[in-house]
Parts: sequence; C-alpha cells; structure tokens
Amino acid sequence: MEAVVGLTRFLASSQDLREALQAVIRCITESLPVQKCQIILAREGDAIGHVAASSAPANDMAHSEGIDLEALPEIEQVLSSGETLVTTVSEPREGLSAAAPAEPVERSVVVVPIGYDGAQHGVLYVCPEPDRSPAPAERSLLELIANAAAMTLRNAQMSESLSYEKRQVSLQRARVEHRIKFFQRYADFFESAADGMVVVDHAGRILFSNPRASEISGYSSAELDGAGVLRFLSRREIGRAAKIVRGFRSGIYPRGVDIRFVPKSARAEAAAAPPTRGGVEPRELILNVTFSPVLRAERAVLFTFRDVTLERATEVELRRTTEFLARVIDSSVDAIVSADLTGRVLLFNRAAARIFGYEPDEVIGKLSVERLYPAGVARQVMRRIRSPEHGGPRRLEDYRVDMMGSRGETIPVKLSAALILDGEKAIGSVGVFTDIREQLRMESSLQSAQEELREREKGLALAELAGTTAHELNQPLTAVIGYAELLLKQLSGADAPHREAAEIILEQAQRMADIVQKIGKITRYETRSYVGDTKILDLDKAAPESE
Repeated sequence: MEAVVGLTRFLASSQDLREALQAVIRCITESLPVQKCQIILAREGDAIGHVAASSAPANDMAHSEGIDLEALPEIEQVLSSGETLVTTVSEPREGLSAAAPAEPVERSVVVVPIGYDGAQHGVLYVCPEPDRSPAPAERSLLELIANAAAMTLRNAQMSESLSYEKRQVSLQRARVEHRIKFFQRYADFFESAADGMVVVDHAGRILFSNPRASEISGYSSAELDGAGVLRFLSRREIGRAAKIVRGFRSGIYPRGVDIRFVPKSARAEAAAAPPTRGGVEPRELILNVTFSPVLRAERAVLFTFRDVTLERATEVELRRTTEFLARVIDSSVDAIVSADLTGRVLLFNRAAARIFGYEPDEVIGKLSVERLYPAGVARQVMRRIRSPEHGGPRRLEDYRVDMMGSRGETIPVKLSAALILDGEKAIGSVGVFTDIREQLRMESSLQSAQEELREREKGLALAELAGTTAHELNQPLTAVIGYAELLLKQLSGADAPHREAAEIILEQAQRMADIVQKIGKITRYETRSYVGDTKILDLDKAAPESE
C-alpha cells in the first residue's frame, strides 16, 4: 500500500505520460511476485494494440510494435466486458515473450481493464510467477493500480485537450491581433473610400465592412459583421457566387464582376407587400465587384464594390437603341457606308453589299473606301464635302458620281455624304448611295418611247396634212386637166396656134396629179437634203409604191 501511495504521488506530479505509465509497471513488479507486466492500449473492436509500458528489458523492442489482438482473445474479452479476467494461457505467444522455450508452458495471467468515461482504453496484462495464481488481495491491488493508470491516461488526455484549446485560443488571439493591426493601417482609407469594402474569411463570414458598404446595402456594420455574405445576394446569384468562392481556393480572384444584391430596404418592401401567387421578388441592385486576397495565411478576401444599377440600365437602353439603329441602317434600301479619316470602312450595310458586290466581313475594318471609287474620285468627293457649295459646309447632297463594284463594273449612283463630327473635330465620314442604274434604264426607255411617239405624231400629222392637201388640190387639178383637154380638142390642127401651150398645161397638170396622188399615200416622215442644210420631204420614201 505504501508503494501505491508513492505511485499516486508520483503520478500527480509527473508531466510525462510514458514515464508515469512506466512507474505503474515498476510499482507492480516491486509490490507483487510477477514475472512480466505490460500496459496495452486498445479499444473494443481494435485489431491492433500498442504496448505503452512494459517490464521487459530495454533491449526487447517487442513492446514498441503493434500486437495482434486476434491472437490474444483474453484482451478482447476484457475490453468487451470491462471485468478483470484471471485465466491460463499457453506460452510463448507473439508479443508477450522475448525468448521462446522449447516446449509451450501453461501459465496463468491476470488481465485488468483500464477504463474511464464509460469506455475501456486498454488493459493491464500481468503474468504472475510460474505455478502461482494471484490471491484476491493481489487482484484488488492490481485493479487499484489499473484505476490509477486510467486516471493518469484521462488526465493526460484532458491536459492535452486543454493545451490544444489553449494553443487554439492563443492562435485565434494572434490572428485577431494580426487582423486588427492589418486593418488599422488602412482604417482611414477604408473609412473614406467611395466604394464599399467587405473582408470575408474562407467560410464566407464577413470580418470587416466600411461605412460605404453599409450605405449601399442598407445594413449596419453590426448586422454585416459575422454574417454570411451569401444571404445578402439575390437567389439567382447564389450558385454563381458559390462557384466564385470555390475559385478562391485555386487562387482565382475575378475582377469587375456584376452581382445582383438585395438591399435591406428592398427585403422590407417585399416582406410588407400583399401576398401574391409566386411571391414578390425584391428589388435588386447590381454591384460591380472586384475580389482580391488579403491575409493569405487565413484565406481572407477583400470585396470592393460599387452600385452600377443605373449605369447598367443606361447600358441596356443604349444597347437597345444601338441595335435598333443598326437594324434601321441594315434595312435601308440605300447603301450606307461609313469610314474613319484614314478611309478604313467601319460600316457597310446589306444594301451596300448588294450594290457593290462585297460581303460586309470582307470590307469592314479591311477595305479602304477609295476602293469603291474610280481612281482619284474619292479625293474629289471629299473636297466637295468640305466645300460649302454643294449642300452646306461638310455636306454633299444628290451628287451624281460613278462608283466601282467588286468586279470592276461601273455603278452610277447619287451620293449624299457628310463628315461625322465630335464637337468641331471631324472623326469620320458617312455616305448614302442610291443606285440609279434602274432609274437610268427607265429614263432611257422613256426617252426612246418619247422619240418614237414624236415620230409617230409627226407621221400622223404629215399623213393628215397630206390627205388634206391631196383632197384640196384634186378638185382644182381636175378642173385644170378638164379645161386643158377641152382646149386641145378645139385646137385640133397641128399648126393651130397655142396648141403646144395647151399640151404643156395638160402634161404639167397630169404631173401635179401624180404628185398629189403620192402626197395622199404618205405614211412615214422621210426627208432628203435640198439646199444647204435645208431638208425637204422625200416623197418616194415617204410614200413607197408598194404601200
């Protein structure tokens, strides 16, 4: 008992667990007649046990290795039952004897459980002297020493746990102090920054927020600090935000990312709204967020953000307006071409592609606008645009010019062009080209039709005039011919005076009758040269005999 009292004092003062357990072994070997004693640490269901202390010599290393518990069923029985077991075993057996005798020997063993907190954590394995069984008092002593060993293990475990907690508290305190020192250097900057700033740890908890973050979100610093950052986001953004957070582990910190955020006032409005089917979606802000690492050892991340809701709405409207104007330009029946001051084409609509024979992707950013004009014409057009004499300064209206197609063909167009100004500075030009090839063809056809109509009108007027002339001349000619024939009958003698004159009158009257007959048959307007540049009607061609 004096040895046990000394043991308990030693265990109370020892800080070394292995030394304390070895003291337990010495107490047993010095107080009881035992051949060998070991402390084997194991729990119920373990396949391997470990020798924590042994009475074997220092050069016997068996106790430093694992012990197969399946070969020691008595240990498994004690760990399961929690009761001391006195039994007989056959030696030698692996792990319990340093030297094997020639023949196995039956020997008694005492296996005492070492347990605390309702569970068994090991056994005290004692081999008494040969041919000896432990007396009840010796068994009680072993159980008492086993309890002391159990308390030593428990105290060591508690001490280790307390030491770990102390280390964790010290580490946490050091981290907090480090954070305070880190943020203190930038406190003034954070306080006066125009952008919201939030620092989040690796678990997504907010460690710090500046005043601007509270202004944008509507939440106070007390409401933000320690809260999970995902709870403030729109439901539509949770998946994307979680993906971004996962990227932090790989060192990926996006910049300029738009994230939808629900401010406090919007949540209150949605909560106060009358219930509707599907619920009320709270009003959202669009925050442009940049992520950057801070306190790398703790994997903390700085979120810098600003409210861009109005800017994004304006961008959407501008994009819609731009798309509408692009559709208008692309739907125009006239070719619209725009170029910068170097002549590089920036705009080429579908009508331009149809007229000039180029595809837009062949022209935009690749072709000079001079390629659309014959040589030297582009510069001439630019001079006219800059001149105030053709529609106003920096403008040109309804200018007739020939262009060139992709195959080198000439394309007549009407051009209206102007300089594009940024304030008073010209930054480019734009031209609207109206293809007039069809118009010219129509004008040519119309002119031909008009010429033909004029010729027909001339022929018709001439035919009418000829008919009228023939009708009016036939009557007096008939009278002249009749009187000329009557006069010849009265001047029947060959030597009658004036007979020759009467014959000439009849002959010429007959000739005039033939001419009047031809005039009556005129169907077309045909002329011949007469004197100088004078033209007269060609009766033979105007009234052919076949007609």
